[in-house]
Amino acid sequence: MSLRCGGAARTLRPQVFGRYLCSPVRTLSSLPDKKKEFLQNGPDLQDFLSGDLADKSTWDDYKGILKRQKGERCVRKRAVPILESVGEAESTPQPQPQSWNPKILVECLTPDFRGDLKAIEKVAVSGLDVYAHNVETVPELQRKVRDPRANFDQSLCVLKHAKEVRPDVISKTSIMLGLGENDEQVYATMKALREADVDCLTLGQYMQPTKRHLKVEEYITPEKFKYWEKVGNELGFLYTASGPLVRSSYKAGEFFLKNLVAKRKTKAL
Repeated sequence: MSLRCGGAARTLRPQVFGRYLCSPVRTLSSLPDKKKEFLQNGPDLQDFLSGDLADKSTWDDYKGILKRQKGERCVRKRAVPILESVGEAESTPQPQPQSWNPKILVECLTPDFRGDLKAIEKVAVSGLDVYAHNVETVPELQRKVRDPRANFDQSLCVLKHAKEVRPDVISKTSIMLGLGENDEQVYATMKALREADVDCLTLGQYMQPTKRHLKVEEYITPEKFKYWEKVGNELGFLYTASGPLVRSSYKAGEFFLKNLVAKRKTKAL
């Protein structure tokens, strides 16, 4: 074994650790000149380098580039336009990746960004098809159910602003039932969402994930879910999925949205 300090090394006796013999390490000064030069200067890469690095004078610049890249996140980010006004949305071309597949439906479930309208705009004009943000529950239970930093009005503003900057985007939200809400509160929430121009709504049964989460106050009957689906259609939602096992990523809803997006794209052409 050896303890190194700068160019010096202190050599100790060979010691056995388990089945392995650790040999002493010689000091740098005791090595042959050829090996010493190899350790100090590194291998001569000139023999197997070609192209721009064939000239050793460019190596220092190359090392500097590598160091800068190491300190940066090497992720290519496409420039996303930030709209100065809502009126620019129609004339702004939607950015699309080079390998964009028109058959793929892009849906993004977003946070409320703490009400940051610029952040909402960035996502809304990024080229997605469905802008989703869940209000989770009725306004009266927001403080009980959601993070204290979130609230119904802020979530409603997110959905409304996404439609303002991208009128052709499909907006979507979800409500959990069984947390102690009443029928009047659910209806008022659905009405407020539709007035905010939300296109799609899903309603599902809340289930308690762990004992530390809120308890289920009521198990909604399938008949009641059917009733809310009827109410949603009457209010004018393009699609209302309502059922005990319905979630925001409901498969039947994805199938409907896919067809809806395809029809809109066909009309645009």
